[in-house]
Amino acid sequence: MKKLKSSLFFDMAKYKKTLMRDGQDKFARLMRLDQLLRMPDGCTLKEILTDPQVDIISERLLRDNLKELEEKYGAVFETCMYRGRERLWRYKDTGFSIMQQASKDMEIIRHSLENLNLFKGDPRYDMIRFYLMGLQKGFSETGLSFMTFDNNNEVVGLDHVEPILEAITHKYPLKMSYKPFNKDEFAVNIHPYHLRQYNRRWYVFAYSEDKKEIQNYPLDRITKLEHLGKPYIETDVDFEEYFDDIVGVTNYKNSSIERVVLKVSNKSIDYIRTKPLHGTQTELKELGTMDQTFIQLKLKINIELEMLLLSYGDAIEIIEPSWLRVKFAEITKKMSDNYKV
Repeated sequence: MKKLKSSLFFDMAKYKKTLMRDGQDKFARLMRLDQLLRMPDGCTLKEILTDPQVDIISERLLRDNLKELEEKYGAVFETCMYRGRERLWRYKDTGFSIMQQASKDMEIIRHSLENLNLFKGDPRYDMIRFYLMGLQKGFSETGLSFMTFDNNNEVVGLDHVEPILEAITHKYPLKMSYKPFNKDEFAVNIHPYHLRQYNRRWYVFAYSEDKKEIQNYPLDRITKLEHLGKPYIETDVDFEEYFDDIVGVTNYKNSSIERVVLKVSNKSIDYIRTKPLHGTQTELKELGTMDQTFIQLKLKINIELEMLLLSYGDAIEIIEPSWLRVKFAEITKKMSDNYKV
C-alpha cells in the first residue's frame, strides 16, 4: 500500500509538469496561429504546419486548434480564398484577435486567484490554483479520475458561501436570519470576517452586534442573508493564529491552553503520527512501552477535540487533565450501558 501511495504522488507530480508544459506549448501555438490568421493574404494548411513556431506534428491537431479558435474564441474564417486549388486560411476580419478574449479570461483568472487566497489550508487549494494558472482545460479533460475528495455537495447552506464571501471581500455587514437546532429562529446583524470548513461543514466567523464579540455560525442553520447599508466593523484578528490553539472551530474566549497527555495503542500510533491530532503534538518517549506510546498536546479543549478523541475508541486513553479523564469515563460508561446485551 505504501508503495502504491508513493507511486501515485510521483506520477501526480510528473503529470502536473507534463500538463504545465503542454499548456504553455499550446498557448504559444495558439498565439502564433492568431498572428498567421491575421495576415491579409492568408496561409495554406501546409504553410501553417511548416511554420517553426507552430510546432504541430499533424494536420488533424491543427484542424482541432482551428476549431477551438472558432468555438472558444469566436473566430470567423474566410471561406472563399484560394491559391490555385489550395484553400487559404485567414480571419474574415483581419482586425480580430483571440487576445481580446484571452485578456478577459486572464482578468477572470486573476480575480479567481485573488479570491482563492482566502482558502489557503484547504487540501484542494494547490490543485485549484494550479488549474487556474494556465491549465483551464487540462484537468477537466482528464476528469481527474485518479483523485477524489471527501466532500458532500448536498450539505445544506453551501449557497450561502458566495454571498458571505462577497461581504467579506467588499467589507459590508449582513442581516442574518438564523435557526438553531431546537430553538426559535432569530435575526442578528453580523460583520463577516472568515469562512472555514471543518468536518464537511461550513462556518462563518463574524462580529455579532448582539453578542458584541466574534461568533461562529454554521451555514446550514442560516435561513436568509440580506445586505445591510451601514458601516462595516473591521477586525484585527489573524484567523490563522485564531485556529492555532484549537481543533475545529470552537475557540472559547475565556478558556486557557491546557496540557493533554494521551496513551495511544501502538497498533494505532502510526495513524496519529502521520495525521497529528493537533499541531502541538509531541511524543513523550520517556513514558513509552512496547505496547503504548504517550503523546502530548497543548491546546484549548473544546467539543471538537472531544469528538475527535472519541472517534479513536479504545486506541486512545486520556491521562491528563484529570477532569477530562473523568468526563470520558462517564461518557464511555453510558456508551457501555447502551450496548449491553
